[in-house]
Amino acid sequence: MTVHRHLRAVPDHPPPYEVTAAEGWPPVAIPGRPGWWRHLINEEQVDLPTRDPQQT
Repeated sequence: MTVHRHLRAVPDHPPPYEVTAAEGWPPVAIPGRPGWWRHLINEEQVDLPTRDPQQT
């Protein structure tokens, strides 16, 4: 198998960044983890399987 020069020149992907929920904003969907949401509860990052933390 031949590797073309233009494919070797592609830089590595940057590392994924940590998703952070912020005060006053709605929960954030977690990439790569369908159905899970990151919330800011009592100043802590909490992952829940719902957008509404009252449901848990």
